[in-house]
Amino acid sequence: MRNYIYSIALLAVILVVAGACKKEAALTPSTGNIGYVLPQGNNSYDTTILNYYKKYGCYLLYKFTGKDTYWTPTGWKNAYTDTASVAHTGYVAQQATEAYVSKQLSLINKLWFSYYSDKFLKDFLPAKIMLSSTVDSGYIGFVSTPTFHTVLLTKAVAAWYNYDNICVNNARAVIDSMSARDSITYLGKVNLVFMQSIAGRNLANPTSDFASATNYAATVSSTAAQYAAGILFIYYNGPTAAKDWGMYMQAMVSTSETRLNKSTVATDATFSGILNATKDVNGVIRKRYNIIRNYFINTYNVDLQAIGNAADQ
Repeated sequence: MRNYIYSIALLAVILVVAGACKKEAALTPSTGNIGYVLPQGNNSYDTTILNYYKKYGCYLLYKFTGKDTYWTPTGWKNAYTDTASVAHTGYVAQQATEAYVSKQLSLINKLWFSYYSDKFLKDFLPAKIMLSSTVDSGYIGFVSTPTFHTVLLTKAVAAWYNYDNICVNNARAVIDSMSARDSITYLGKVNLVFMQSIAGRNLANPTSDFASATNYAATVSSTAAQYAAGILFIYYNGPTAAKDWGMYMQAMVSTSETRLNKSTVATDATFSGILNATKDVNGVIRKRYNIIRNYFINTYNVDLQAIGNAADQ
């Protein structure tokens, strides 16, 4: 009798556990929309933003949280001073002043989007563009009084790339007083940051002829030797064909052909003179430059050098 009762009790326990497992298995994660809701408001420019999303798959957000822009899988990238008064580098972006979003969208279209084909923008725009009233780079400064310590200093920048988003500046009253020089500076910075984001998201995919033009297994121990080998990515930081592809893109959108061909010294670490024989002693840089420039012209109908010519005046 005891064994019978024990068996009945054990069966009951098994049935309860089985039922619990069955209920637990029925639980499924939410499959709802994990993106952002557009439009974000009822402004006339919300239609423009929605159309950009439909065309390129990129959210242009004028309402965003710190997590939306600062978070990455390796930590938050905002500049701040912690409770121990220790300064941390990064950047700070503030939401757009909504009254100026329409003007900022026009600025972005004129100085950024208009230089690229729809195919290029669809393939390379980040997931998010943060329409910001201010974007500041945060860096460490030093103060000696009353005691020596570090402080967080900031400098306004036109744009900043982080993980899956680019923050763009000037959605505020200052946009009404931008000079021609301000616009050129803005053009140069925003497009340079765009190229950096492409490389940072591992979308800089070199062609085989570009990659094979340089032997990355060879030992390179100086800036001059780096240029002689056709390498633009700094030699002591592990250059690869993909990293170089990104650097060539950055060189084109930030530097005019005139400056690229300018005579300079071989130890100059800027893009200036990279097509001149002083740096390009073997002609490899020019060969690789032509490969990548023609690739984007033929594949995307985009001349990256035209951006550098407009930005570097």
